[in-house]
Amino acid sequence: MNKESKGSVFPVTTYLNQNVVFDLLAVIEDGFAQVTNLNVTNTDGKNTNSSINGEAGFGLYGIKTKIKAAMGVEKKSLEEKNSSEEKVHTPTSLFAKLLSYLEENQLINDIEEQGNLDNLASGSFVRFNSKLEKNPLIALLESIEQMMVLAMTFQPAKKSNKKDGNQEILKQVKSMRNSLMENDNMDLICTINEEESLKAVLPVYLNYFIHKNTNEIIDGNYTVFGKVVKVVTNDQDEINLFRNTAFKLFQQQALDSLLQSMNTGLDEQLDFPNIVSRISKPAILVIPIAIYS
Repeated sequence: MNKESKGSVFPVTTYLNQNVVFDLLAVIEDGFAQVTNLNVTNTDGKNTNSSINGEAGFGLYGIKTKIKAAMGVEKKSLEEKNSSEEKVHTPTSLFAKLLSYLEENQLINDIEEQGNLDNLASGSFVRFNSKLEKNPLIALLESIEQMMVLAMTFQPAKKSNKKDGNQEILKQVKSMRNSLMENDNMDLICTINEEESLKAVLPVYLNYFIHKNTNEIIDGNYTVFGKVVKVVTNDQDEINLFRNTAFKLFQQQALDSLLQSMNTGLDEQLDFPNIVSRISKPAILVIPIAIYS
């Protein structure tokens, strides 16, 4: 995909780190203008004030341009409106503006093959198309949890006071999954070039997804835009998928043995992901700013 076609696409964001977008645009624009108030004076002499406040979330943001006055007559009520004309942006429109600026100044590295990693350094802006997957162990635990919940709904109610073994197992599965998603953070694994096994790892936060829903992006082909924090191009380096979890305390050999036992113990009739703990070369670790289509 060439730069012209990429620049002409209107992004529909599924994941957006708005804090980063606002910070970068504030640097480029030398700060933002204040959002303006709308003053309404009725014939009754009452004043009504309303405003659009720029808060975190997928909302509206006003950028003041100039002052004007307008007169309006509707039925028997005469209202005088004094307002500041403003451009109203959504976070996605501000992201599109940021993307256009970086494209025009040739600050984005498009990643399509392993050779594109040669010129990368920590802090480089990157963009690539890829298929997205969750950390395989998290995906496995979520699948097991959903299957157990579904199976238990069809079980007859037990009158015995004894602890239900399935409830205990489900509790343990949930606890393990939560420990892998500390602070609502987890890794997405991106396959950029399947022939070269070129991958990217994205540490994402659930709060930056629309409705905190990650399921709609799984197995889909999306465009990822972000900043590189690590480039893996040699055999002595790798990206540990459990670097931010309690599993980082395991020695690598012990962790590999544990995950291998889980892989061999899975039911072959079920399509569970292959559990890995490391992503080897060629790969990049990227702080995602946006995931969009």
